Amino acid sequence: MTARSRLPFSRLPYPSLPRIAARRLMSTALLAISAYLCSAAINPTAAEPADLEEDYGEFTARPEELASVAINDIVKSLRLNKTAMVLGRSVYEKSCASCHGADLKGVADQHTPDLTDAEWRFSGDDYQSGGVIKFPSDVEWTVRFGIRSGHANARGAEVSMLAYDPKFRTEEDTKDFGDKEFLTPTEIDDVVEYVLQISGQRFDRPKAARGRALFNNNAKGNCVDCHGADGSGIDTFGSSNLTKRNLYLYGSDRASIRESLVKGRHGTMPAFEGVLKPEEVKAVSIFVFSHAATSRSAPARRGQGGGARR
Repeated sequence: MTARSRLPFSRLPYPSLPRIAARRLMSTALLAISAYLCSAAINPTAAEPADLEEDYGEFTARPEELASVAINDIVKSLRLNKTAMVLGRSVYEKSCASCHGADLKGVADQHTPDLTDAEWRFSGDDYQSGGVIKFPSDVEWTVRFGIRSGHANARGAEVSMLAYDPKFRTEEDTKDFGDKEFLTPTEIDDVVEYVLQISGQRFDRPKAARGRALFNNNAKGNCVDCHGADGSGIDTFGSSNLTKRNLYLYGSDRASIRESLVKGRHGTMPAFEGVLKPEEVKAVSIFVFSHAATSRSAPARRGQGGGARR
């Protein structure tokens, strides 16, 4: 310990700082540290205060301040991100939890995805990574415009899963693809076995071999156009990764896969633009992004990193 470090605080070399101000500064700092340590001891995982009304001071941003700041900049600010997390949790509980679950892990009956994993269903907007790296703004896009919501900027508007049985096709699909039976019931069964194979489940080998040919046949099954040659999905379409059965929103067993092929799938999510305030859209997007696994997505605080599928 040096001689200087043994001096009383009031005698440290800060000639421009009055003694009473220095003591007040130290008291404030100690109070803040004590409050933090107390909070950590009670709940080590707590990331934000329970309610904005319970906090005070110039270091807490007002919710309306979020509206004029780019969402990827909000997460770089301690005071803005703090407010976004609190407001976002409140908005999520009121507007999102009924479909995605209180724990953000999705609800099977609602066919909603787990928002806490590192799997992103739709492509991001990051230029350098070609959309692989994800940012809070990518979640904001989905929240703001929805999925097949009818909004011009909605996710997945370009494509949905076609019903291979013509009588289950939507009016739009019938207009685009006609009422032709592209796969017979037997051929549908073969494709089902191939999907079971690539998802790591028990399958019938001869049927799966025929199903693979149909999967890649542009004139018949043509599943490859939306799900890719390896079945892992195409981000720009938001198509399911068929190699990971835990990502099947409508079930991965034989009967569920067959139903998906026969009847098609048209998952939707409403657009919240105009329903939520601009600051609420940003806040809930930040809240959701912060709960996603970050091994393949941009860290919320720094706004940079890796990406995957949501």
